[in-house]
Amino acid sequence: MNFLKRSLVDEYTRVSGRHDDPKVYGGPAGDPGLIGPGSVSWEIHSDMSAVGLAGVAAITMEILHPSVMAGVHDRSNYRTKPFERARNTAGYVFATTFGNTDAAEALIARVRRMHERVEGVRPDGTPYRAMDPTLIGWVHTCIPWAVMRIFERYNRPLDPSERDRYLAEQAIIGHKGGAGEIPVTAADLEEYIEEMRPRLAVNEQTRQFFEFLLESPLGAKGPAPLARQINRFDVHAGISAMPEWARQLTGYDHSPRFQRLAVEPYLRTVSRSLRWAFGVPPCRAMAEARVAAVVQQPRPAPVAGLA
Repeated sequence: MNFLKRSLVDEYTRVSGRHDDPKVYGGPAGDPGLIGPGSVSWEIHSDMSAVGLAGVAAITMEILHPSVMAGVHDRSNYRTKPFERARNTAGYVFATTFGNTDAAEALIARVRRMHERVEGVRPDGTPYRAMDPTLIGWVHTCIPWAVMRIFERYNRPLDPSERDRYLAEQAIIGHKGGAGEIPVTAADLEEYIEEMRPRLAVNEQTRQFFEFLLESPLGAKGPAPLARQINRFDVHAGISAMPEWARQLTGYDHSPRFQRLAVEPYLRTVSRSLRWAFGVPPCRAMAEARVAAVVQQPRPAPVAGLA
């Protein structure tokens, strides 16, 4: 791998982690995992840029629900261990897509156990419980929603049947994670987002999270004032995949001109560069090898007198 490719891969994995554990992506010969080859999920999640660039939009949409934000504020380690949090989130997407069945099931069960311990009261006095199927459904849906939007914007358009297949495939993961009703078609998704819209808001906890993004070590390195401005641009670029009403709600909306002249060229360049640098990502390559492996059958013992 040449220097430029290695630099791009190293910078991506600095934030999102390496996803090449043989215990997760190797495993029993012929095991397709929870979704399997030939799926739309395998194609979309093989685009490391789609998963990576969707992160800010997905997380921001999640925390616009005050109950989700309260749980993140009260129990998450995002302030003290931001890299761990980012890597775990990306790892969940890759492992549930490309991991062997046992590894994917075990990860989902582990996350469920963590959520079962998270409950509390929002600043407005409303109680929340992380395992509320409605909240699990919202958090789950924000990820494929954002990833699909980024993939279509910077890789290729999906036809209607592909969008529906992708959402149905991802719903398998959501339901295993404890979600209630979640969209399984593109039409359902649009209705679902609109139904959730009145429940979304920005409060002081949300503003603290945005402030963290501006100061986060996940972003630019260098003198604080410069790093903060670069991080601010990255936030604007990240949330550009969100609907206009959601961007306005965050306070990080920007003009169509800024989107056209600054954000779009930046995101297209990053997307193309990451696809070029990674090619087939290790998690998919290992999953393909696992699925293609031939199960070795025990050889029959020789029959006496015929050996």
